[in-house]
Amino acid sequence: MKRILHITPDFNYSCGRSKLVYLYLKYFEKHDQYETHFITNGGDALDRLKDLPKIKFTTLNFSTGKKNIFYYNSFYRSLKKYVEKNNIDIIHTHHRFPELVSVNLAEKIKLKTITSVHGFVTGYESKSFKSDKIISVSKSGKEYLVKNFNVDENKIIILYNPVEDSKQNENENLKRKFSLYDNHKIILFPGRINSEKGYDKLIRAYEIACVKNKKLMLIICGQIEDENFNELRNKLTVPVIYLPPLENIKQLYSISDVVILPSKKDSFPYVMLEAGINKKSFIGGNTGGIAEFIEDGVNGLLINPENENEIAEKILYVVDNKDKANLLGENLYKKVKENCDYKIYFSKVEEIYNSLLSN
Repeated sequence: MKRILHITPDFNYSCGRSKLVYLYLKYFEKHDQYETHFITNGGDALDRLKDLPKIKFTTLNFSTGKKNIFYYNSFYRSLKKYVEKNNIDIIHTHHRFPELVSVNLAEKIKLKTITSVHGFVTGYESKSFKSDKIISVSKSGKEYLVKNFNVDENKIIILYNPVEDSKQNENENLKRKFSLYDNHKIILFPGRINSEKGYDKLIRAYEIACVKNKKLMLIICGQIEDENFNELRNKLTVPVIYLPPLENIKQLYSISDVVILPSKKDSFPYVMLEAGINKKSFIGGNTGGIAEFIEDGVNGLLINPENENEIAEKILYVVDNKDKANLLGENLYKKVKENCDYKIYFSKVEEIYNSLLSN
């Protein structure tokens, strides 16, 4: 029996990191040779765990920001007690704070550590990413770790995030609920609503695009992290539909014409993969893992996330060229299927776990 403990903060529906952790729990829950444990500090996606009865789950107090300094001692003691009580073999962290604590704990007791790096973070260079193995979600992520954190590149394994296949069932009831008609062209922005994801530039670009096409409709779905969002939305002269994080985000993909994520920096967003697996055309910021995965004009469109006019232009191009939009979606689907297969991903993760336990 291999006992693996996953730790991540803020287990939320609109968080790509949380989506990946959920897939870990879902995959390993079905494998009897593993005993899977999970620690988080809470989140709106905890309801998903009711479908995973074999997962051993608990909550501890910690955060994602600088105030973690106040949690360190209590978190260390609680984690040490949990690890010793449950004979944990590997701690797999998905955030820098639990990684720091688990690495320090591993110096005291027999334990292996691995961390998945989901973004381009800054600060604490001397204390971050010291695990036995590091999973980077993209090549650009690996290069960033080596350059900015002096991480030994031999410790880093690149694994594109996995995604499960999706059955496409267009939801006519959802369309009626929001008074959407067949001639509406639906632009979908799903995910965390903050300036890093470029929602503010998107809203302004949408307003520009609506001057030329009155049938556009922007749907924004996710957790509001920027207090300016509502103020900006209320100033609009064109309608925008806002939805809080949804457990079943597939229904929104099914009715969308284009999925957009004008990120200013992004290591490898799930939104891009979800657009692909749902065969939707995707427009993304020309940065990080998006620029690494998207071939402009082949399987998606890349934009300057700071250029509102360019964003508007690309939106109009996609909605006005249905055949091209369909081809972009089909090509993205093929690339996602080829590079982000769920079973292949986790077979590689098992190899990593086994290599750690054999040392």
